[in-house]
Amino acid sequence: MNKLSELRATSPGRGTAALTRMDRPLLVECFVRFAMAFVLSGSQIFSGIAPFAVGFTAAAGSASGSAASLLGAVGGYLLSGSMFWAIKYICIAVIVCTAVVVFRDTGVFHTAWFMPAFAAFVTLCVDIVPAFDDGWALPAVALLLSDTVLAGASAYFYKTALSPWSGRFNLEQGSEIVHTVSVLILISTLLLSLAQLKILGVISVGRTLATLLVFLAAFKGGVGMGCATGISVGLAMDAASGAAPMFCTAYGLAGMISGIFSKRSKLVFALSYVLVDAVVAAVSIGNAGVPGILYEVFIASVIFMVLPPSFMSRLSVLLPGTGSGFGIIRAREYTKGRVDQTALAFKDLYETVKTAVGEGVNDGDVATVFDRAADVVCLSCTKTAKCWHHDYQQTVDAMNNATAAMMGRGSLLEDDLPEYFRRSCINVGEFTKAANQELKALLYRRQYKKRLRENQSAAFNQYADISAILKGISDELGGGSSFEPELESRLRKYLRSVNVQAETAVFRDRSGRLHGEIFGANFGALKKIPDYLDRLSAVFNVRLCTVDGPPESDRIFLLEAEPLAASVGICSKKKNEKEQSGDKGAYFKTDEGILYVVLSDGMGTGDQAARYSGDAVRILERFLRSGVAPETAVRLLNDLMLLKNEDDTGCATVDLVCINLFTGSARMFKYGAAPSYLRHGSTVRRMKGKSLAAGLGVPPHDAPDQLKMELKAGSAAVIVSDGVTAGLEDDWLCEHIAKYEGKEPRELAASIIEAASPKVGAEDDMTVIAIFVTERE
Repeated sequence: MNKLSELRATSPGRGTAALTRMDRPLLVECFVRFAMAFVLSGSQIFSGIAPFAVGFTAAAGSASGSAASLLGAVGGYLLSGSMFWAIKYICIAVIVCTAVVVFRDTGVFHTAWFMPAFAAFVTLCVDIVPAFDDGWALPAVALLLSDTVLAGASAYFYKTALSPWSGRFNLEQGSEIVHTVSVLILISTLLLSLAQLKILGVISVGRTLATLLVFLAAFKGGVGMGCATGISVGLAMDAASGAAPMFCTAYGLAGMISGIFSKRSKLVFALSYVLVDAVVAAVSIGNAGVPGILYEVFIASVIFMVLPPSFMSRLSVLLPGTGSGFGIIRAREYTKGRVDQTALAFKDLYETVKTAVGEGVNDGDVATVFDRAADVVCLSCTKTAKCWHHDYQQTVDAMNNATAAMMGRGSLLEDDLPEYFRRSCINVGEFTKAANQELKALLYRRQYKKRLRENQSAAFNQYADISAILKGISDELGGGSSFEPELESRLRKYLRSVNVQAETAVFRDRSGRLHGEIFGANFGALKKIPDYLDRLSAVFNVRLCTVDGPPESDRIFLLEAEPLAASVGICSKKKNEKEQSGDKGAYFKTDEGILYVVLSDGMGTGDQAARYSGDAVRILERFLRSGVAPETAVRLLNDLMLLKNEDDTGCATVDLVCINLFTGSARMFKYGAAPSYLRHGSTVRRMKGKSLAAGLGVPPHDAPDQLKMELKAGSAAVIVSDGVTAGLEDDWLCEHIAKYEGKEPRELAASIIEAASPKVGAEDDMTVIAIFVTERE
């Protein structure tokens, strides 16, 4: 039996080809940043304050992004105002861009407030000069403070708004609303500049885009999002117009009312928006923006009607996610699956032991030996009345006097009976023979009764173990698995941003490990995105791996990747090539990130030993996969072996290793097994147990040995069956493990088998399991 497995779930690698593919998105990003900075430089409020392009330059997370933003800001400022005004902001932007280049590799640069604070500080230093020249007049101080605050605030919110660039989210939990507000601020300040661009002197490009944005927000986000977006962009349009406020009311009210019809058809929704906007325009006759707002809402409604659904789905990434609620359902379904696995394990247990317990009378009283012998011999004797009625007390005393000698010897002799009884009894020989037959039956009954008590004790232990299992499942149903609505909404937002229409479920299991599932109409399109797993990892801020689900499942299963990886190698050699090996080994990893390695050696060799060890491994694996605690699972195994055996000889040794691949902590359970070995560097530690094999220990001596250890990256564990050392000195084995310098666990296991063969011969089956723990690549 040869096995080799690498239990690793690494994300897709990034080679040269992947880097080449990233060049094009980088160019697109730089171009978009250049264009946005160019537009933002023309966004002016409060008598010529325009710090938004400076804040945009500070919000860039890379040198290339900041340089592109700087170029856009320089061009925009030179075209948007006087030379002195432009030079002031260009100088601030240059200093900010220089700070990005200088500090980008430092830890403080990646904090949320460093660059916003730096941009605000530089703006303050530059603006102090004109404020000083004006004698610190109140208007000059107000402009100084406004310019400083807006520079820092815009840098902060712009960085948050652009954090999911190209689908690479980098948000902290609880920031969904902050991200949405940041996007609205970015769009509103962009529209400030575009609002000045007019067609035929009436129709504003910026206001038309603002109206379209409110259309989309209300249609995709409903009443709340439509109203919030309308008020936000309306304030910006009012600030740009310089006239009496009107757009805030028009956009906010239209977004709120039309949001009521967001679940209706696009036509009904658009008509409701246009009607509300027309009413606001009617009550605002005389406002300079009235003629334009009617044209603008008409143009925006036409564009809205012809926009393809896929485009609108991509824009819905701007909306805060609310979660589908599927996470709660899937968390309960996950727990239900664990309960089903446990039920199946108990069914296997029942099927194994259901024929072991019989029914019948278990009479163990020594008096029955003489009573039943008398029934056989004395009932037909002519002296029955005299012995068992007239001289009853003398007959009973004779039996009692013979009991001690009979039980001490294990048989009854005629000389054990008193002389007066032997003279009186005319069938003493036949009576002695009958008594011995009944004594033999009594001893068998006592042995059976002893075995029955052991079976009953094992059954009672199982009731306690079952109680512990059900208590754990109950705790998990009550709070072991937790729903993650924030992470689920972020996942849904990312999927919308890449035009993947799918449902999501995100939750944590009882160990705290993150689970994610993606399913729905076109979830398969996600796999076509290069490095999609890396992008999903960025959404959750944890490294993810994919796992295979049930064969009939039509979804993507995600798990939080363990920081450690384990490689397992198994090698074995049979005592006789014509017989089946009595050693059985297995290993598997659960969804909680626990690696289980099992090795069992059945009593004897051949088919019988294989059956004992196979039952042990199968039952353990069934329970452990279902989530039963390992200490409970090994106790159940011992009880099973006690119940299923027809005699006292059926047993199997057990080695069970449990490794947490998140922390490196490990436990080993041993039932009568050979020593195991743990290597750290060049040091090898021998781990021995004192318990009996599973199926031999009865309460209170039925607990396995339990050893705790740490398996950090670079550590190794070796488990062997007793045929490898044959009970001899094992210093050679410790030395062999310590000197091994390879990286393949099966190679080490095979080399141990090869080295053991000439030392111990072929007296027993030999199996070696090697486990190497490394950091996940």
